[in-house]
Amino acid sequence: MRPGLAAESLMRIVPCSLFVALMAVATRAPGEGFHWGVNGHPGAQEGYRQVPIAGQLDLIVELGAKWYRCDWSEGAFRANPAVYDTLVDEATRRGVRLLPVIFPDTSCRSERPFAQIRSESERFARALVGRYRGRISHWELDNELDNWAMVRKGEKCPNGLLWQWGDPHGNDPNHFQEDRYQRARAELEGLHAGAKAADPAAKTIVDSCWIHYGFIERLLAKDRVPIDILGWHWYSEMGDPAKANGNINLPEHLKRFGRPIWFTELNHRGGSLGKKHAEQAEYLVKLARQLRATPGVEAMFVYELLDEPYFGPNNPESHYGLVELLRGSNGLWQIGRRKPAFGALRAVIGDIRR
Repeated sequence: MRPGLAAESLMRIVPCSLFVALMAVATRAPGEGFHWGVNGHPGAQEGYRQVPIAGQLDLIVELGAKWYRCDWSEGAFRANPAVYDTLVDEATRRGVRLLPVIFPDTSCRSERPFAQIRSESERFARALVGRYRGRISHWELDNELDNWAMVRKGEKCPNGLLWQWGDPHGNDPNHFQEDRYQRARAELEGLHAGAKAADPAAKTIVDSCWIHYGFIERLLAKDRVPIDILGWHWYSEMGDPAKANGNINLPEHLKRFGRPIWFTELNHRGGSLGKKHAEQAEYLVKLARQLRATPGVEAMFVYELLDEPYFGPNNPESHYGLVELLRGSNGLWQIGRRKPAFGALRAVIGDIRR
């Protein structure tokens, strides 16, 4: 498509002020080393199971992204490994890389003994990573264990303080309840060990969100849990990552840990809920520009590829997608129109070499 036609198409789906910002990004000189990705649930959620995997991956290619982050639970994988084999095959054909988020059956949430959590997590990761050695390079270990381990009102902090308030900020290692933290640690140690045993070249990611870096600080500084990459999750109500909680430059703070930083989940809170299509698009443009220009940040993954309307019209999960889902004549979900956020993000990604 000629540049003029592309610009005309973009002006029809985004406000004029946003269009100017998009053009400034799209004409920027190409850069190296930044990873653009999207989240999805090809093995887990109804809509994704009904839309062909090839169709999902074609949308990612159309967007200009190169990564697909998706949840791989042990139970779902064991029940239907062919779905995941197909996902790997189809992604490889299109040059799309996968970032599985892996969940062992015997997880930290199972309340099994620590040693069993660790050994079963290691066994699962060793088997899964070994199956796809050389085809999948990065693995995210569970999801937002910082939120699960956080101390709650009426519980004791590791330093003995009785927590008597609402949710803590999470920026202190003492903001995480000891038993849950140790269970999370056992799982993460097991998953990392299993992944490395199966493929020493594999990279592991542990994620957190907002300013919950107290969880990461304890993992790395005190307990020396191996982590290759810091994953981070961010939504619009959390504010500006460079001014988190009013005065914290989060990326600068995270650089202290000496790991690459990947934002593996982000979006406007609620996506386009309430017909906020322009707001969703504008937020993703702003954050994409900011993160791409931030030293130490190497990746941005939008949550998520497809809307999930089966959760109900007022549920935010129904509106996070870059692409709508529609009921087909056969009663199954099928790909609908690209939302304004899709075009906005595609313009940002542009011709940047990944």
